Amino acid sequence: MARIQISLPPDFSFDGVVRSHGWFDLPPFAYDREDGVLRTFVSRESVPASSADHEGGTAAIVFRARGGKLEAESEGLGRGALARIARRVFSLDVDLDAFAAAISEEPGLARALASGRGRMLRAATVFEDAVKMLLTTNCSWAATKGMVLRLIAEAGAEGRAFPAPSAIAALTVSRLKSKIRCGYRAESLARFARRVARGKLDLALWERTEATAEEIRQAILREHGFGPYAAEGLLRILGRHDYLALDSWVRQEYRRRHPGPRTTTDRAIARRYARYGVHRGLALWLDMTSHWHET
Repeated sequence: MARIQISLPPDFSFDGVVRSHGWFDLPPFAYDREDGVLRTFVSRESVPASSADHEGGTAAIVFRARGGKLEAESEGLGRGALARIARRVFSLDVDLDAFAAAISEEPGLARALASGRGRMLRAATVFEDAVKMLLTTNCSWAATKGMVLRLIAEAGAEGRAFPAPSAIAALTVSRLKSKIRCGYRAESLARFARRVARGKLDLALWERTEATAEEIRQAILREHGFGPYAAEGLLRILGRHDYLALDSWVRQEYRRRHPGPRTTTDRAIARRYARYGVHRGLALWLDMTSHWHET
C-alpha cells in the first residue's frame, strides 16, 4: 500500500475542487461528501510500468484532505506515480496568484477564490479528460453518464478503471455505436483512441505550460469531433481560462442571472468578462457555479 501526503496551498478546498464541475459524478470517480473522501480507479496500463507494483489490472486510489495536506493511498501504484496523479487530479500545478490580484477589488469573485474554488477536478490522465469531454457534446448529462458507464463496463480494466487508449482503439466503430451507444461520436472516439494508442498523438503536448492556450486549442481542434466547446472546455480543466467554453447550460444560467435577448447572449457574456483577459473563463465559471457551493 503506497501512501503520500502533499502540502496544500491556503486557497484550497477539497470539496471545492471535487465539485468544481461534473467529473466527480462520472465513474470511475466516487465521492463521499459527508466523509470527505474521493475514490477512483486507474488502469495500470495508463501509468509507467516502473511506477506500478506489477503490470495489468487496476489500482484503487483514495484521496482526502487533513491538516492542510492532501492524503492519497493506493494498492498497486508506486509513491511516485501516486503523487503525480494526485497533483494532476487536484490541479495543484495551477498558479492562481495573477487571477487573485486581478479580482482583489471584486468581493464576490475574491471570496469564491479564497474559499478554494479556483482549481478544476481532473481525471488521472488527460486521455480520460479528453474522452469525457467528447462525450459531453450535444447531449444531456444523463446521456454522458450513461456513455461513460458503458465504456468502462465494455473496455475498462476489470470493468472498474477508465479504459486505456489501446482498449478503446481495439473496439470497432460499429461496436462503439451498439455497445456504448455514443452515436455519431463513435467515429471520433475511435480515431482519437487509435491515434493516441499508436503514438501518433502525444497528449502530453496539451499540458505544456510553455505553449500558449491558443496553440493548445488549435491542436485539440485538429482532432476529429473536437469543436470549440470541447476544446475550450478541456482547456478549462487543464487550467487555461483564456476562453469562455460556452454551452447551453452556461447560456441559460447567464440569462437566468442577467435577463436579456437569447440572440445576444454570447455577445453579452463576452463583453461582461472581457476585462479579465486570460482569466475570463475562470471568472465566468466561478460566477455561474456560485450556487453550487452555497451553504
